[in-house]
Amino acid sequence: MTSNPAASIIISAYNRPHVVAFAIKSVLNSDFDDWEMIVVGDGCNEATENAVKAFVDPRIRFFNLPENTGSQSEPHNAGVRQARGRYVLFLNQDDMYFPDHISESLRFMEASGADIAWSPILLLQHSHSESGPIDPSRDVVTLDGTVERDRFDPTSFIISSSWVVRREICDAVGPWLAIEKTRLSPSQEWLYRAYRQGRRMAYHRNVSVLCIHSGVRRHSYLVPRSIEHERAWSWIEAGPAERFELLNCVAVQLAAEVRRLRSRSNSRRRLVSFVEASLTKLGVHPHAAQRFFSRVGKGRWVSEHRRFTSEPPEIPVDAAVNLGDADAERFLGKGWHAGEGRGRWTAKATAEIFFSLPRDAGSAGFLELSGHPLRRPETVSFALNDGETIGHVFEGGEATVRLPVNSSGPIRLTVTVERPSSPRALGLSADERTLGFWASSMRVVRDLPATTPL
Repeated sequence: MTSNPAASIIISAYNRPHVVAFAIKSVLNSDFDDWEMIVVGDGCNEATENAVKAFVDPRIRFFNLPENTGSQSEPHNAGVRQARGRYVLFLNQDDMYFPDHISESLRFMEASGADIAWSPILLLQHSHSESGPIDPSRDVVTLDGTVERDRFDPTSFIISSSWVVRREICDAVGPWLAIEKTRLSPSQEWLYRAYRQGRRMAYHRNVSVLCIHSGVRRHSYLVPRSIEHERAWSWIEAGPAERFELLNCVAVQLAAEVRRLRSRSNSRRRLVSFVEASLTKLGVHPHAAQRFFSRVGKGRWVSEHRRFTSEPPEIPVDAAVNLGDADAERFLGKGWHAGEGRGRWTAKATAEIFFSLPRDAGSAGFLELSGHPLRRPETVSFALNDGETIGHVFEGGEATVRLPVNSSGPIRLTVTVERPSSPRALGLSADERTLGFWASSMRVVRDLPATTPL
Protein backbone atom coordinates (compact mmCIF):
# COMPACT_ATOMS: atom_id res chain seq x y z
CA MET A 1 0.00 0.00 0.00
CA THR A 2 1.25 3.50 -0.84
CA SER A 3 1.17 6.38 1.65
CA ASN A 4 -1.70 7.83 -0.38
CA PRO A 5 -3.85 4.88 -1.48
CA ALA A 6 -6.58 5.12 -4.08
CA ALA A 7 -9.33 4.25 -1.61
CA SER A 8 -9.99 4.64 2.11
CA ILE A 9 -12.61 2.20 3.41
CA ILE A 10 -14.15 3.32 6.72
CA ILE A 11 -15.96 0.87 8.98
CA SER A 12 -17.80 1.98 12.11
CA ALA A 13 -17.76 -0.96 14.53
CA TYR A 14 -19.66 -1.64 17.69
CA ASN A 15 -19.84 -4.93 19.60
CA ARG A 16 -20.51 -7.36 16.76
CA PRO A 17 -17.08 -9.03 16.46
CA HIS A 18 -18.38 -12.05 14.57
CA VAL A 19 -20.12 -9.86 11.99
CA VAL A 20 -17.47 -7.19 11.40
CA ALA A 21 -15.03 -9.96 10.48
CA PHE A 22 -17.09 -10.75 7.38
CA ALA A 23 -17.05 -7.09 6.29
CA ILE A 24 -13.26 -7.04 6.60
CA LYS A 25 -12.89 -10.36 4.77
CA SER A 26 -15.00 -9.04 1.91
CA VAL A 27 -12.52 -6.20 1.38
CA LEU A 28 -9.54 -8.55 1.61
CA ASN A 29 -11.30 -10.68 -1.02
CA SER A 30 -11.38 -7.71 -3.42
CA ASP A 31 -9.79 -7.77 -6.86
CA PHE A 32 -8.37 -4.30 -6.05
CA ASP A 33 -5.39 -3.90 -3.70
CA ASP A 34 -4.62 -0.17 -3.42
CA TRP A 35 -6.71 0.63 -0.35
CA GLU A 36 -6.49 1.33 3.34
CA MET A 37 -9.09 0.30 5.90
CA ILE A 38 -9.89 2.41 8.93
CA VAL A 39 -12.02 0.61 11.50
CA VAL A 40 -13.31 2.98 14.16
CA GLY A 41 -14.81 1.46 17.28
CA ASP A 42 -17.67 3.39 18.85
CA GLY A 43 -16.41 2.74 22.36
CA CYS A 44 -16.66 -0.95 21.55
CA ASN A 45 -15.68 -3.92 23.66
CA GLU A 46 -12.40 -5.80 23.68
CA ALA A 47 -13.83 -8.70 21.68
CA THR A 48 -14.56 -6.38 18.74
CA GLU A 49 -11.08 -4.88 18.91
CA ASN A 50 -9.52 -8.35 18.98
CA ALA A 51 -11.63 -9.46 16.00
CA VAL A 52 -10.29 -6.56 13.92
CA LYS A 53 -6.68 -6.96 15.05
CA ALA A 54 -6.80 -10.66 14.20
CA PHE A 55 -6.43 -9.56 10.55
CA VAL A 56 -2.69 -9.00 10.24
CA ASP A 57 -2.52 -6.61 7.30
CA PRO A 58 -0.65 -3.29 7.30
CA ARG A 59 -3.49 -1.70 5.32
CA ILE A 60 -5.90 -2.15 8.25
CA ARG A 61 -5.89 0.34 11.15
CA PHE A 62 -8.08 0.28 14.24
CA PHE A 63 -9.10 3.20 16.47
CA ASN A 64 -11.51 3.02 19.38
CA LEU A 65 -13.39 6.09 20.58
CA PRO A 66 -13.13 6.62 24.36
CA GLU A 67 -16.90 6.24 24.84
CA ASN A 68 -19.94 5.05 22.92
CA THR A 69 -21.74 7.78 20.95
CA GLY A 70 -24.66 5.62 19.87
CA SER A 71 -24.51 6.11 16.09
CA GLN A 72 -22.22 5.94 13.07
CA SER A 73 -21.74 9.70 12.92
CA GLU A 74 -18.72 10.29 15.13
CA PRO A 75 -16.91 7.06 14.14
CA HIS A 76 -17.33 7.98 10.47
CA ASN A 77 -16.20 11.56 11.11
CA ALA A 78 -13.13 10.23 12.93
CA GLY A 79 -12.44 7.84 10.05
CA VAL A 80 -12.67 10.62 7.47
CA ARG A 81 -10.16 12.67 9.47
CA GLN A 82 -7.72 9.73 9.29
CA ALA A 83 -8.36 8.93 5.60
CA ARG A 84 -5.53 9.36 3.09
CA GLY A 85 -7.15 7.95 -0.06
CA ARG A 86 -8.37 9.85 -3.11
CA TYR A 87 -11.77 8.25 -2.59
CA VAL A 88 -13.65 7.39 0.59
CA LEU A 89 -15.96 4.40 0.87
CA PHE A 90 -18.11 3.59 3.91
CA LEU A 91 -18.80 -0.05 4.74
CA ASN A 92 -21.32 -0.88 7.46
CA GLN A 93 -20.04 -3.59 9.78
CA ASP A 94 -22.93 -5.90 8.83
CA ASP A 95 -22.50 -5.53 5.04
CA MET A 96 -20.15 -7.14 2.51
CA TYR A 97 -18.55 -6.16 -0.81
CA PHE A 98 -18.46 -8.44 -3.80
CA PRO A 99 -14.88 -8.74 -5.16
CA ASP A 100 -15.33 -6.15 -7.93
CA HIS A 101 -17.05 -3.44 -5.86
CA ILE A 102 -14.03 -1.22 -5.17
CA SER A 103 -12.46 -1.52 -8.62
CA GLU A 104 -15.72 -0.93 -10.51
CA SER A 105 -16.74 1.94 -8.24
CA LEU A 106 -13.44 3.79 -8.71
CA ARG A 107 -13.52 3.15 -12.45
CA PHE A 108 -17.00 4.70 -12.57
CA MET A 109 -15.88 7.74 -10.56
CA GLU A 110 -12.99 8.38 -12.94
CA ALA A 111 -15.18 7.99 -16.01
CA SER A 112 -18.13 10.07 -14.75
CA GLY A 113 -16.25 12.82 -12.93
CA ALA A 114 -18.83 12.59 -10.13
CA ASP A 115 -18.24 13.89 -6.61
CA ILE A 116 -20.42 11.18 -5.08
CA ALA A 117 -21.69 7.94 -6.58
CA TRP A 118 -23.80 5.09 -5.28
CA SER A 119 -25.04 1.78 -6.60
CA PRO A 120 -28.02 -0.48 -5.92
CA ILE A 121 -27.49 -3.13 -3.26
CA LEU A 122 -28.73 -6.64 -2.68
CA LEU A 123 -30.64 -6.67 0.60
CA LEU A 124 -31.18 -9.99 2.36
CA GLN A 125 -34.58 -9.55 3.98
CA HIS A 126 -35.04 -13.12 5.15
CA SER A 127 -32.84 -16.20 5.03
CA HIS A 128 -35.05 -19.27 5.11
CA SER A 129 -32.22 -21.74 5.70
CA GLU A 130 -29.13 -21.67 7.89
CA SER A 131 -26.85 -22.81 5.06
CA GLY A 132 -26.75 -23.59 1.36
CA PRO A 133 -27.17 -21.66 -1.89
CA ILE A 134 -29.82 -19.00 -2.43
CA ASP A 135 -33.34 -20.36 -2.93
CA PRO A 136 -35.60 -17.96 -4.93
CA SER A 137 -38.71 -19.82 -3.77
CA ARG A 138 -38.04 -19.32 -0.04
CA ASP A 139 -35.33 -16.68 0.57
CA VAL A 140 -36.34 -13.03 0.36
CA VAL A 141 -33.85 -10.71 -1.37
CA THR A 142 -34.63 -7.23 -2.66
CA LEU A 143 -32.78 -4.58 -4.63
CA ASP A 144 -32.47 -1.32 -2.69
CA GLY A 145 -31.11 2.15 -3.47
CA THR A 146 -32.49 2.26 -7.01
CA VAL A 147 -33.72 5.54 -8.52
CA GLU A 148 -35.58 6.69 -11.61
CA ARG A 149 -33.70 8.21 -14.57
CA ASP A 150 -30.37 7.83 -12.72
CA ARG A 151 -31.11 10.90 -10.60
CA PHE A 152 -30.76 11.28 -6.85
CA ASP A 153 -34.09 10.83 -5.12
CA PRO A 154 -34.20 11.98 -1.47
CA THR A 155 -37.08 9.59 -0.74
CA SER A 156 -34.93 6.57 -1.68
CA PHE A 157 -32.86 5.29 1.25
CA ILE A 158 -29.35 4.95 -0.18
CA ILE A 159 -27.25 2.91 2.20
CA SER A 160 -23.77 4.30 2.79
CA SER A 161 -22.12 0.93 2.05
CA SER A 162 -22.76 1.69 -1.62
CA TRP A 163 -21.29 5.22 -1.61
CA VAL A 164 -18.04 6.40 -3.15
CA VAL A 165 -17.01 9.98 -2.31
CA ARG A 166 -14.07 12.08 -3.43
CA ARG A 167 -11.98 12.77 -0.33
CA GLU A 168 -12.19 16.57 -0.61
CA ILE A 169 -15.99 16.40 -0.89
CA CYS A 170 -16.23 14.86 2.57
CA ASP A 171 -14.74 18.05 4.01
CA ALA A 172 -16.73 20.33 1.72
CA VAL A 173 -20.11 18.84 2.67
CA GLY A 174 -19.18 18.73 6.36
CA PRO A 175 -19.37 16.13 9.12
CA TRP A 176 -22.13 13.65 9.74
CA LEU A 177 -24.58 15.09 12.27
CA ALA A 178 -25.23 13.61 15.69
CA ILE A 179 -28.59 11.83 15.85
CA GLU A 180 -30.13 14.45 18.17
CA LYS A 181 -29.68 17.09 15.47
CA THR A 182 -31.76 15.48 12.72
CA ARG A 183 -35.05 13.70 12.18
CA LEU A 184 -33.37 11.56 9.50
CA SER A 185 -30.68 8.96 9.80
CA PRO A 186 -27.29 10.76 9.78
CA SER A 187 -26.31 9.08 6.51
CA GLN A 188 -29.39 10.27 4.62
CA GLU A 189 -29.12 13.76 6.11
CA TRP A 190 -25.50 13.99 4.89
CA LEU A 191 -26.43 12.79 1.41
CA TYR A 192 -29.33 15.25 1.21
CA ARG A 193 -27.07 18.07 2.37
CA ALA A 194 -24.63 17.21 -0.43
CA TYR A 195 -27.52 17.25 -2.90
CA ARG A 196 -28.68 20.67 -1.68
CA GLN A 197 -25.13 21.98 -2.08
CA GLY A 198 -25.17 20.99 -5.73
CA ARG A 199 -22.54 18.26 -5.57
CA ARG A 200 -22.28 16.09 -8.65
CA MET A 201 -24.08 12.87 -7.76
CA ALA A 202 -24.17 9.86 -10.08
CA TYR A 203 -25.95 6.53 -10.06
CA HIS A 204 -23.74 3.55 -10.85
CA ARG A 205 -25.71 0.60 -12.21
CA ASN A 206 -23.51 -2.12 -10.77
CA VAL A 207 -24.85 -4.44 -8.08
CA SER A 208 -21.83 -5.23 -5.93
CA VAL A 209 -22.82 -4.91 -2.25
CA LEU A 210 -24.71 -7.42 -0.09
CA CYS A 211 -26.49 -5.98 2.95
CA ILE A 212 -28.01 -7.62 6.02
CA HIS A 213 -29.56 -4.77 8.00
CA SER A 214 -29.16 -5.12 11.75
CA GLY A 215 -31.78 -2.41 12.26
CA VAL A 216 -34.65 -4.67 11.16
CA ARG A 217 -33.49 -7.68 13.20
CA ARG A 218 -34.61 -7.54 16.81
CA HIS A 219 -31.78 -7.90 19.36
CA SER A 220 -29.22 -8.16 16.54
CA TYR A 221 -26.55 -6.37 18.61
CA LEU A 222 -27.05 -8.78 21.49
CA VAL A 223 -26.49 -12.01 19.53
CA PRO A 224 -22.83 -13.11 19.39
CA ARG A 225 -23.21 -15.03 16.13
CA SER A 226 -25.06 -14.39 12.86
CA ILE A 227 -25.81 -17.52 10.87
CA GLU A 228 -27.23 -15.28 8.13
CA HIS A 229 -23.81 -13.68 7.65
CA GLU A 230 -22.11 -17.05 7.57
CA ARG A 231 -24.45 -18.22 4.84
CA ALA A 232 -24.19 -14.94 2.91
CA TRP A 233 -20.38 -15.11 3.01
CA SER A 234 -20.58 -18.48 1.28
CA TRP A 235 -22.43 -16.71 -1.55
CA ILE A 236 -19.66 -14.10 -1.85
CA GLU A 237 -17.04 -16.86 -1.98
CA ALA A 238 -19.03 -18.85 -4.56
CA GLY A 239 -18.29 -16.28 -7.24
CA PRO A 240 -20.35 -14.77 -10.08
CA ALA A 241 -22.72 -17.70 -10.43
CA GLU A 242 -24.18 -17.21 -6.96
CA ARG A 243 -24.53 -13.46 -7.48
CA PHE A 244 -26.54 -14.27 -10.59
CA GLU A 245 -28.80 -16.47 -8.47
CA LEU A 246 -29.27 -13.61 -6.00
CA LEU A 247 -30.35 -11.36 -8.86
CA ASN A 248 -32.64 -14.12 -10.11
CA CYS A 249 -34.20 -14.20 -6.64
CA VAL A 250 -34.79 -10.44 -6.83
CA ALA A 251 -36.34 -10.71 -10.31
CA VAL A 252 -38.84 -13.37 -9.20
CA GLN A 253 -39.96 -11.28 -6.22
CA LEU A 254 -40.09 -8.02 -8.18
CA ALA A 255 -42.34 -9.59 -10.79
CA ALA A 256 -44.82 -10.56 -8.08
CA GLU A 257 -44.65 -7.05 -6.60
CA VAL A 258 -45.28 -5.40 -9.99
CA ARG A 259 -48.42 -7.48 -10.47
CA ARG A 260 -49.65 -6.40 -7.06
CA LEU A 261 -48.97 -2.71 -7.67
CA ARG A 262 -50.73 -2.71 -11.04
CA SER A 263 -53.96 -3.60 -9.29
CA ARG A 264 -53.85 -0.45 -7.17
CA SER A 265 -54.87 3.05 -8.13
CA ASN A 266 -52.06 5.42 -9.13
CA SER A 267 -53.85 8.63 -8.06
CA ARG A 268 -52.55 8.66 -4.49
CA ARG A 269 -48.99 8.03 -5.67
CA ARG A 270 -49.19 11.00 -8.06
CA LEU A 271 -50.33 13.30 -5.23
CA VAL A 272 -47.55 12.07 -2.91
CA SER A 273 -44.95 12.58 -5.65
CA PHE A 274 -46.14 16.16 -6.22
CA VAL A 275 -45.90 17.00 -2.50
CA GLU A 276 -42.46 15.40 -2.18
CA ALA A 277 -41.14 17.30 -5.21
CA SER A 278 -42.50 20.59 -3.83
CA LEU A 279 -40.85 20.06 -0.44
CA THR A 280 -37.53 19.20 -2.07
CA LYS A 281 -37.59 22.45 -4.05
CA LEU A 282 -38.05 24.31 -0.76
CA GLY A 283 -34.99 22.57 0.71
CA VAL A 284 -37.00 20.36 3.06
CA HIS A 285 -36.33 16.62 3.05
CA PRO A 286 -39.73 14.91 2.52
CA HIS A 287 -39.09 12.36 5.26
CA ALA A 288 -38.07 15.09 7.73
CA ALA A 289 -41.34 16.92 7.05
CA GLN A 290 -43.34 13.73 7.45
CA ARG A 291 -41.69 12.98 10.79
CA PHE A 292 -42.17 16.57 11.96
CA PHE A 293 -45.94 16.38 11.41
CA SER A 294 -45.94 12.91 13.00
CA ARG A 295 -44.26 14.48 16.05
CA VAL A 296 -41.09 12.46 15.64
CA GLY A 297 -38.42 14.52 17.39
CA LYS A 298 -34.82 14.86 16.30
CA GLY A 299 -32.81 11.77 17.12
CA ARG A 300 -35.89 9.63 17.72
CA TRP A 301 -35.69 7.72 14.43
CA VAL A 302 -32.19 6.41 15.17
CA SER A 303 -32.88 5.98 18.89
CA GLU A 304 -35.83 3.68 18.15
CA HIS A 305 -33.62 1.55 15.91
CA ARG A 306 -31.04 1.35 18.69
CA ARG A 307 -33.66 0.17 21.19
CA PHE A 308 -34.86 -2.43 18.68
CA THR A 309 -31.38 -3.87 18.04
CA SER A 310 -29.57 -3.51 21.37
CA GLU A 311 -31.88 -2.45 24.20
CA PRO A 312 -34.24 -5.28 25.20
CA PRO A 313 -37.32 -4.49 27.28
CA GLU A 314 -37.20 -4.44 31.05
CA ILE A 315 -38.70 -7.07 33.33
CA PRO A 316 -39.84 -5.54 36.62
CA VAL A 317 -38.65 -7.50 39.63
CA ASP A 318 -41.16 -10.16 40.76
CA ALA A 319 -43.37 -9.59 37.69
CA ALA A 320 -44.13 -12.78 35.76
CA VAL A 321 -44.08 -12.76 31.94
CA ASN A 322 -46.42 -15.21 30.22
CA LEU A 323 -44.33 -16.40 27.28
CA GLY A 324 -47.43 -17.44 25.36
CA ASP A 325 -48.77 -13.87 25.13
CA ALA A 326 -48.28 -11.72 22.05
CA ASP A 327 -46.59 -9.13 24.28
CA ALA A 328 -43.83 -11.65 25.00
CA GLU A 329 -42.66 -11.43 21.37
CA ARG A 330 -40.53 -8.39 22.22
CA PHE A 331 -38.40 -10.52 24.53
CA LEU A 332 -37.82 -13.33 22.04
CA GLY A 333 -34.87 -13.93 19.77
CA LYS A 334 -34.43 -16.76 17.31
CA GLY A 335 -35.72 -20.28 17.66
CA TRP A 336 -39.37 -19.98 18.79
CA HIS A 337 -42.77 -21.09 17.54
CA ALA A 338 -45.79 -18.82 17.87
CA GLY A 339 -47.38 -18.38 21.27
CA GLU A 340 -50.10 -20.81 22.34
CA GLY A 341 -51.84 -18.96 25.14
CA ARG A 342 -50.10 -20.33 28.23
CA GLY A 343 -46.64 -20.73 26.67
CA ARG A 344 -44.73 -21.58 23.50
CA TRP A 345 -42.29 -24.16 22.15
CA THR A 346 -38.74 -23.70 20.96
CA ALA A 347 -38.48 -24.54 17.26
CA LYS A 348 -34.79 -25.46 17.09
CA ALA A 349 -32.06 -26.91 19.26
CA THR A 350 -31.24 -23.42 20.53
CA ALA A 351 -33.54 -20.50 21.30
CA GLU A 352 -32.95 -17.07 22.84
CA ILE A 353 -34.70 -14.67 25.21
CA PHE A 354 -33.54 -11.09 25.77
CA PHE A 355 -34.37 -8.79 28.67
CA SER A 356 -32.96 -6.15 30.99
CA LEU A 357 -33.62 -5.12 34.58
CA PRO A 358 -34.81 -1.71 35.78
CA ARG A 359 -31.99 0.56 36.90
CA ASP A 360 -33.37 0.50 40.44
CA ALA A 361 -33.58 -3.30 40.55
CA GLY A 362 -31.04 -3.36 43.37
CA SER A 363 -30.11 -6.83 44.52
CA ALA A 364 -32.31 -8.75 42.09
CA GLY A 365 -30.40 -11.93 41.61
CA PHE A 366 -32.24 -14.83 39.96
CA LEU A 367 -34.17 -15.55 36.79
CA GLU A 368 -36.91 -18.17 37.11
CA LEU A 369 -37.93 -19.93 33.90
CA SER A 370 -40.76 -22.46 34.02
CA GLY A 371 -41.36 -25.16 31.44
CA HIS A 372 -40.57 -28.70 30.29
CA PRO A 373 -39.03 -30.43 27.25
CA LEU A 374 -40.95 -32.53 24.76
CA ARG A 375 -38.93 -35.64 25.62
CA ARG A 376 -38.62 -36.82 29.18
CA PRO A 377 -36.16 -37.52 30.57
CA GLU A 378 -34.20 -34.81 28.73
CA THR A 379 -31.29 -32.55 29.60
CA VAL A 380 -31.85 -28.86 28.81
CA SER A 381 -29.01 -26.33 29.12
CA PHE A 382 -29.42 -22.71 30.14
CA ALA A 383 -26.89 -19.85 29.97
CA LEU A 384 -27.09 -16.11 30.67
CA ASN A 385 -24.99 -14.03 28.28
CA ASP A 386 -21.69 -15.88 27.88
CA GLY A 387 -21.60 -17.13 31.45
CA GLU A 388 -21.62 -20.61 32.89
CA THR A 389 -23.97 -23.12 31.26
CA ILE A 390 -26.31 -24.83 33.70
CA GLY A 391 -27.81 -28.16 32.72
CA HIS A 392 -31.10 -29.40 34.17
CA VAL A 393 -32.49 -32.90 33.78
CA PHE A 394 -36.27 -32.90 33.38
CA GLU A 395 -37.78 -36.24 34.32
CA GLY A 396 -41.40 -35.39 35.13
CA GLY A 397 -43.73 -32.51 34.40
CA GLU A 398 -43.13 -28.77 34.37
CA ALA A 399 -40.32 -27.43 36.56
CA THR A 400 -38.78 -24.07 37.36
CA VAL A 401 -35.09 -23.49 36.69
CA ARG A 402 -33.38 -20.66 38.57
CA LEU A 403 -30.35 -18.90 37.13
CA PRO A 404 -28.21 -16.26 38.89
CA VAL A 405 -28.43 -12.80 37.30
CA ASN A 406 -25.23 -10.78 37.74
CA SER A 407 -25.93 -7.91 35.37
CA SER A 408 -28.61 -5.26 34.93
CA GLY A 409 -28.57 -5.87 31.22
CA PRO A 410 -28.84 -6.35 28.40
CA ILE A 411 -29.17 -10.06 29.22
CA ARG A 412 -29.39 -12.94 26.75
CA LEU A 413 -30.80 -16.26 27.92
CA THR A 414 -29.90 -19.22 25.70
CA VAL A 415 -31.98 -22.39 25.97
CA THR A 416 -30.48 -25.52 24.38
CA VAL A 417 -32.23 -28.85 24.00
CA GLU A 418 -30.09 -31.89 23.22
CA ARG A 419 -32.64 -33.82 21.15
CA PRO A 420 -35.49 -31.71 19.73
CA SER A 421 -38.05 -33.86 17.92
CA SER A 422 -41.68 -33.85 16.79
CA PRO A 423 -44.73 -35.26 18.60
CA ARG A 424 -45.41 -37.38 15.54
CA ALA A 425 -41.94 -38.92 15.59
CA LEU A 426 -42.41 -39.78 19.27
CA GLY A 427 -45.89 -41.19 18.72
CA LEU A 428 -47.53 -38.51 20.84
CA SER A 429 -49.75 -36.82 18.24
CA ALA A 430 -49.96 -35.94 14.53
CA ASP A 431 -48.03 -32.67 15.09
CA GLU A 432 -45.02 -32.67 12.73
CA ARG A 433 -43.37 -29.53 14.10
CA THR A 434 -39.90 -29.75 15.62
CA LEU A 435 -40.34 -29.01 19.31
CA GLY A 436 -37.74 -28.72 22.03
CA PHE A 437 -38.65 -26.90 25.23
CA TRP A 438 -42.06 -25.61 26.33
CA ALA A 439 -41.57 -22.28 28.13
CA SER A 440 -44.57 -21.04 30.04
CA SER A 441 -43.33 -18.07 32.10
CA MET A 442 -40.33 -16.22 33.41
CA ARG A 443 -39.70 -13.71 36.18
CA VAL A 444 -36.83 -12.14 38.08
CA VAL A 445 -36.71 -12.41 41.88
CA ARG A 446 -34.50 -10.63 44.39
CA ASP A 447 -33.58 -13.58 46.58
CA LEU A 448 -33.49 -17.32 46.20
CA PRO A 449 -34.99 -19.22 49.14
CA ALA A 450 -32.26 -21.14 50.95
CA THR A 451 -34.34 -24.33 50.82
CA THR A 452 -34.70 -24.24 47.00
CA PRO A 453 -31.88 -25.96 45.08
CA LEU A 454 -30.57 -24.62 41.77
